[in-house]
Amino acid sequence: MTQDELRQSCIRLFRCSTIDDCKDLINLYQEFLFSIIAKHQMDPVETTSLDQAKLIPQMVFTKLGHLMSIISGIHYTSKSGTALSGIIDPVVVGCQIRSTYELVATFNLIFRTAKAGDEREILYALWVHAGLAYRQRFVSVITTEENKQKQQEELQTMKELVTTIEETDLYKSLDSKEQGKIKAKLKEKDYKIRFQNGRVEFLAWHELIPVMGVKHNLLDDIYTYFSLYSHPSNVAVFQFGEMFKKGEEGFMEITAFHLKNLFIFVSIFIADYIHLFPTILETYNQQNLVDQIVINFHNKMMRGNEYSINDAHLKLG
Repeated sequence: MTQDELRQSCIRLFRCSTIDDCKDLINLYQEFLFSIIAKHQMDPVETTSLDQAKLIPQMVFTKLGHLMSIISGIHYTSKSGTALSGIIDPVVVGCQIRSTYELVATFNLIFRTAKAGDEREILYALWVHAGLAYRQRFVSVITTEENKQKQQEELQTMKELVTTIEETDLYKSLDSKEQGKIKAKLKEKDYKIRFQNGRVEFLAWHELIPVMGVKHNLLDDIYTYFSLYSHPSNVAVFQFGEMFKKGEEGFMEITAFHLKNLFIFVSIFIADYIHLFPTILETYNQQNLVDQIVINFHNKMMRGNEYSINDAHLKLG
């Protein structure tokens, strides 16, 4: 492949001007994710948290698979013979992308932003505690003895997680005010914090964009944007009507815009995953050169060279 051919192959997937181009890029991401799942899933790890981290590529893979199905469009023929063909609902696409963002942001917060050691241990414990705490809400509808026993076991696990947090040197080094912030998060069933100069900083979903290293002003409001699609607000309703207005259908263009944001999140996730498990870099370097450049493109563009997976992009000249 000449350098010009390499550039043209990459540019098509950088731009993703059509839904078919978007499908090709999703296939590319899935192919790489599947290769690392198949090759590295059984690689030994030292902690339970790292073992669970290895499940996240599988979750991203399935989300991409479901999105591929969604953007293939729906087809419907009524009894009267009236038909709809190739309808894509950007609202459904937006909901799925917001979910993917939350998964990628959580992975980054726990496994890249938090330093290995006490920071990661506390973040991971808060994450697990939050999930189990929400499950405790179902106590009133438990009917089987087996589920009652499981509920008690999870309650005990939650107590042990609190002890794990409180026994870390980092937690002990915090003053009472900062310790109180962690206790507040335990009570709130939340885990979105980071440690900054001996202090605990609370975070919201939309604030995780800069935490992930995305450059200022590039995606600052993207979580709010996708939330408008995920909630039944009046905005979501009138936007839906405008997407399918006869003669002015905008659903394909909006879907393409949504997917371009999805590709940013997936690219960032792959870079963060390789950063956590460096042995995967060798597998990445064995991929087709176009695949290497394209997978890394959005990650490098949004976060800068310091986050780049490798230097394959230099082949573009």
